[in-house]
Amino acid sequence: MSDYIPKTDAEYNVWQFNLIALLSENATAWGISAEVITSLKASQTRWTTAYDKTSNKQNRTTADVITKNEAGEDFTKEIRDVVQQWLVRNPKVTDADRARLGITVRTNTHTPVPPPSTFPVGSVDFSLRLQHSISFYDQASAHSNAKPEGVSGCEIYLKVDGEAPKSVEEMNFQGTCTASPLVVKFESAKAGKTAWYWLRWVNRKGETGPWSTVVSAMIVG
Repeated sequence: MSDYIPKTDAEYNVWQFNLIALLSENATAWGISAEVITSLKASQTRWTTAYDKTSNKQNRTTADVITKNEAGEDFTKEIRDVVQQWLVRNPKVTDADRARLGITVRTNTHTPVPPPSTFPVGSVDFSLRLQHSISFYDQASAHSNAKPEGVSGCEIYLKVDGEAPKSVEEMNFQGTCTASPLVVKFESAKAGKTAWYWLRWVNRKGETGPWSTVVSAMIVG
């Protein structure tokens, strides 16, 4: 979220006059206490007095600039506190009001998460007896362990023995792995057989992407 505080002193000075004027005008309607407005106006006076002294670059001193900077920092901190406490979530303040005040207008809309468009690339470490360790990375990530944007995990399916599976109905779901690798352990009766794996990404909404190429390895007994 971008910062609503103007960057230059000149822009800031114009902005703060508009802000304080609107706050003063609408304080009662928005339920802002008189003490808050009084304090803001006192800080505004300190800022404008210091700012005016530095406007003429030929006559200002280093001390004048330091005083202006300090007054601006204090004023800005107070403004931020007022915005957070009285304006951001105040139901009496509309988004149109916030736009006129020159502060951030929050949005409740979220960028939709699309279904995964890439697939995981898998590999199997079968060096341990009766155990496979299935590692995976995204096809587009050059071996990085980072998952694609919006993806919550990798679904892994398994078939043991026989020919390579032609459909997922021949396979057993092993789980959704949120971090590589997934360890699969086998009973001794499976030793010497081939394990076949299919993998695919799934996003936070449960939508799945395309299947990986088949990955296989022998189950070492």
